[in-house]
Amino acid sequence: MTRKTPKPDYWQKPPTPRTQLVLFAESLESRIPHDHPVRVLDEILDRIDWKPWEARYDLRSGRPPIHPSVLAKTLLFAMIRRIQSSRQIEYNLKHSIDFMWLACGREIEHTTISEFRRKHPEQLKGLYKNLIRLAVDLGVAKLSELCIDGSRVLADASRFNTLTAEKASRLIEKLDRQIAEAMAGLEANDAADDQIDTGQPADRLPEELRDMTSRREKLDELKAELDEMDERRRRDGINPKKNPAQLSPTDPDSRVLPNKEGGYAPNYTPMAVTETENGFVVGADVLIGNVEHTAMVPMLEELESDFETKVETVMGDGAYGTGENIEAMEQRKTELLSPTRNDEPKDNPADREDPTEPVADEDLDRLPINPQTKRFGKHAFVYDEPADCYFCPAGKKLTRSGSGRSRRNGLTVRQVNYVCKACRGCPLGDRCRQNPSARRGRKVTRDGYEAVRRRHFERMQDADRKERYKRRFHFGETPFAVVKASFDLRRFLLRGIEAVRLQWLWSITALNLKKLMSLWRGVCATSSESPLVAGDWKS
Repeated sequence: MTRKTPKPDYWQKPPTPRTQLVLFAESLESRIPHDHPVRVLDEILDRIDWKPWEARYDLRSGRPPIHPSVLAKTLLFAMIRRIQSSRQIEYNLKHSIDFMWLACGREIEHTTISEFRRKHPEQLKGLYKNLIRLAVDLGVAKLSELCIDGSRVLADASRFNTLTAEKASRLIEKLDRQIAEAMAGLEANDAADDQIDTGQPADRLPEELRDMTSRREKLDELKAELDEMDERRRRDGINPKKNPAQLSPTDPDSRVLPNKEGGYAPNYTPMAVTETENGFVVGADVLIGNVEHTAMVPMLEELESDFETKVETVMGDGAYGTGENIEAMEQRKTELLSPTRNDEPKDNPADREDPTEPVADEDLDRLPINPQTKRFGKHAFVYDEPADCYFCPAGKKLTRSGSGRSRRNGLTVRQVNYVCKACRGCPLGDRCRQNPSARRGRKVTRDGYEAVRRRHFERMQDADRKERYKRRFHFGETPFAVVKASFDLRRFLLRGIEAVRLQWLWSITALNLKKLMSLWRGVCATSSESPLVAGDWKS
């Protein structure tokens, strides 16, 4: 059987050769499918009132500018498509049909895109809030129950090029020697001015010396900040000699913190407050350092003020269950769902009907022990709230004896001291004190939030609260996963806290817009009578 000889031109012919002229030219509109996501994005953002953005432009002279809605739509769509670089956005505006459709064929330079991203912070905040209001009005977001959480995003700085106070001092000394040598050379040149004219103005330093002087000023600022950070670490009980504070000279606002991927590097701490209906982010900020627990109350107050609402429940991880936050939530009559640790042992023999009576001899070995001192721990002492005193295992009273302050979680906490005045000759002295013969009796400290923490711990034992708290894991953690993985924001492109906050707000606005896009068609289909669908809604 003979085999057929393959034809040399048997391959499929191109439907439209590159040099083929077309009779009916295609428009950008015809190239984008009716259900393409870019159409939904354009439809949603067309409902926004762009007058606050337009007011930033001078329209009296010069070349007509690109409307801010076009640039904002392009930036937000690029973030949703996992494009952060302004140069990549410029490339897509020239080569991707969906970007070309969105910008109506405009070829926008990357410098224009980059400058637009850095400007309009107040207008961007307004756009972010208006998208949340739109979601609330459409019934896809509710502000009564919220989750709060923070994460780490790398700063635009090297993890290896950081300064300590000691290293900054050495650099300053080295730079001082270089400046002195440069000044000596300048004086030698001044002596030869009558013979050789270099053309250098007499009222200006040479460029090399100006550069060294500016570096010296920057190092002085960094050294002062590092000294202040070391002092705070000392107050927090951290030895700055063994574990000194570090700063990045590239981005001094960032802080060296543990990475989510492992190791240490300059990081920022972005925050997100999320509602639990569909996961819209209704509060966003970026903090300097590991202080996210201090941001909960200010962010809630700002959110309630912006949207004129009352938050009923807030969920957070264990970092937010501090005494300060629990007390603030009680005063605001806002429910806080957050795990808290209870160090009190179960079946503690110190909890007896009459604390003035000593603990039974057979129960002494079961009393809580401090693992550091190997003596009776704090929970071996019973607090009498009406009398404001403690009772020791021997039934003796520890009365109030002054107060002090300590640093805890970056905050100053007031502590009250309670001292026993009848320790001498106590038969339990060896078990209670490291030096039983010391003149000063056993001391126990109590801060102002122990009762608050106990009440919170008892509330969190409720089965319904435990079940509701499980929702936090999805709604609280998901925004960071989406922004990092889907939007490819694992490192900030900008430097400085204000610029970083602006970039984070752009990303969160894009996240909310993406959620709204996924719900838009369904909401419009069930709300055909709503003025929002008719296109009359304005922010």
